[in-house]
Amino acid sequence: MSRKMTSEDQAVLENAPITYYFTMIFAAFGTMLAFYYLYQVMERVNVFLFFLSVCGGGIPIGFIGVFIDYKMLQSRLKKK
Repeated sequence: MSRKMTSEDQAVLENAPITYYFTMIFAAFGTMLAFYYLYQVMERVNVFLFFLSVCGGGIPIGFIGVFIDYKMLQSRLKKK
């Protein structure tokens, strides 16, 4: 039951910016959580620890924030 977009709906969708607030919050939270856990295990701060924290926590949990941002944008567009 898909609906074809009219040109007006498509223009609104193209001009509606996605704000990445939740993405930044979730990525920062995931990075800090992974950093805390890895710091307890490694007991030393180095570049490898930061790299693992960003890849292990920030990027995957940041995708959850992207999904939330996208759903919020959809709900705002439906209200218009």
